[in-house]
Amino acid sequence: MLMLFEQILNGLLVGSYYTLLALGLSIIFSLGGVVNLAHGAFYAVGAYLTVLFTDILGFGLAFLITPAVVGLIGIAIEALFLRRLYNKDPILTLLFTFGLAMSGEQALRLIFGASGIPFSIPNFCRVSYTSVIFYIHTTACQFWRSPAYQLQGCGYYSIRPPLV
Repeated sequence: MLMLFEQILNGLLVGSYYTLLALGLSIIFSLGGVVNLAHGAFYAVGAYLTVLFTDILGFGLAFLITPAVVGLIGIAIEALFLRRLYNKDPILTLLFTFGLAMSGEQALRLIFGASGIPFSIPNFCRVSYTSVIFYIHTTACQFWRSPAYQLQGCGYYSIRPPLV
């Protein structure tokens, strides 16, 4: 049963990654009118920079600095290359971003290698699923039993200040 729960959580996590990537693609296309096929390459650059910065600065600072660095890279590419293609045929932006994606992925392979980089989980994330479930259960039980949320007729909840 625990294995099934872990697999469900892993599936939800991977699904959330895909959702974020798809949302990024749709937002970029709707706002800029550019089909950005290099979106995944930027995502990979961010992942590798996080690993690189974690070794130097620690996870907390790497988590904050990496999005800014990837954003600056994206701004530079947009200013230097994509602005020239806005008024041209849309297939040119598609081809450029496709080439950028291929170049970016190969550059990451050359720099970091073809195999994955070992990355340890930060200490504050090392929690077992059972302790998280226990915490959620006890928090929910305390929430529903607190005097601030009292069950009243017809299934409605009223919010009252706690009795002190």
